[in-house]
Amino acid sequence: MKKYILVCLMVILGVSVNAQQQKALNSYVSYATFNVPGTESSPYVETYITLDKNSLVYVKDANGQFNATVNVTILFKQGESIKNFGKYSVASPYVSDTTNVNGFFMDMQRYSLDNGTYIMEITLEDANHKSSHPFYAEDEVLVDFPEKLCMSSIIGLESYSKAETEGTMTKNGFNLIPMMVPFYPESMNKLSFYAEIYNAKKQLGDDKYLLNTYISTFETGVVLNNFFFTKRMTAKDIDVIINNIDITNLPSGNYYLMLEARDRNNEVIGMNRMFFQRSNPYYQVDNTLMASINPDAVFTGKINNLDTIREYIRTLAPISTLVEKDYGEELVKTDDIITMQQFFYTFWSSRNKLEPERAWQDYYTQVKRVNASFTTLTTKGYASDRGIVFLKYGAPDRIVQSYNEPGAFPYEIWHYYVLGTTQRNKKFVFMTRDLATNDFKLIHSDAIGELSNFRWTTEIYQRTYGTYFDYGVDGAADPNSYGDRAKDYYDNPR
Repeated sequence: MKKYILVCLMVILGVSVNAQQQKALNSYVSYATFNVPGTESSPYVETYITLDKNSLVYVKDANGQFNATVNVTILFKQGESIKNFGKYSVASPYVSDTTNVNGFFMDMQRYSLDNGTYIMEITLEDANHKSSHPFYAEDEVLVDFPEKLCMSSIIGLESYSKAETEGTMTKNGFNLIPMMVPFYPESMNKLSFYAEIYNAKKQLGDDKYLLNTYISTFETGVVLNNFFFTKRMTAKDIDVIINNIDITNLPSGNYYLMLEARDRNNEVIGMNRMFFQRSNPYYQVDNTLMASINPDAVFTGKINNLDTIREYIRTLAPISTLVEKDYGEELVKTDDIITMQQFFYTFWSSRNKLEPERAWQDYYTQVKRVNASFTTLTTKGYASDRGIVFLKYGAPDRIVQSYNEPGAFPYEIWHYYVLGTTQRNKKFVFMTRDLATNDFKLIHSDAIGELSNFRWTTEIYQRTYGTYFDYGVDGAADPNSYGDRAKDYYDNPR
């Protein structure tokens, strides 16, 4: 799965450079993994750093042109051992006027790595302002290409074309321009993507296999039948997958693009996925199917109290798609109990066609659990940050509760060993400024699609020390200062 890290580096300028004001370096960092089977070459990680031109400090050269430079350091580590690294500078395109600099530019690099798990550490610094606190971020990278059918990461493409000559963006005869961020606005009605499938011939011989390509919702994993495609594949040492999907009628929301290989027995023998976001504000919900439901013939017809079904619909928000959430929010403002019953049934039958009522009852058991644990004076438990995470992902495997640490606001760190089908070792950090309110807010998570704030320790330790911190390389509160333990709990869950 292609991974994305949103990077925001604050650069405070004491003196303006070329009449520019205070700048905040904005960057999107993503990476993907690929293999080189049948050779002595090892697999590799491909990194993509997208930089916002408007966030950089520009300086004039001898020719009167302006450009910006970012210093980049990337380390791939196992323990304290550095397995590969890159240290270089990225220069922006030249401009003649810096008063209205807009757009982005991308840098791509490749790093050979054997199969294994690595910590990728990234440091970015605006070279035209030597900040004493450059931005630092890290993420876990899994390189896993066994000697059986397996897949590379899936990368979204802005465009592709047949390659006449080899270049840095060339793969298997195609020139690829990756998407800078996994976001498809209403102006983009085509999702293009690239992936590679390895070792199909080694595992299957001359047998063919099915490749299913489909889109599923991020929140619930529901497969969208209108975006499901099947192709019969001839097994090869490397199968190149490059294709387009029409997303004109894909509603706004968070999604996965899925690739799934199945053998002649219809068993899954390989899969991967790519997270992306879609904005399609003019899409209208099709009410035809919902209107065909007779509430008296299904379990929701028994929910005949208006306030009760309104509240039930509100509890669905944590596991709803964006379209379902928006529709539900508007629906509960009305007195149309028939449509509410139809919507409520449609929601659960889309998740469990055989036993929709059982699916609702199982979920409602968890709603009552979070209401008992996380309700505040102003917020029901299911609408609290901890309640939302619990209902989306289930109970965490471990919870660190630190309510009396000197100098710190009360905080909790939730640790999930496995999140969904592909995310591992993910954490959520919650904090409150007043323990009596029970109102813990999510301030950081390393899970896909969740709030990411690599300076979360700064928020926790502002209780006593305000802005007067010793800062680490990432600009966050130094975990070795003032006896704090939050970073240790995060890195080494108890």
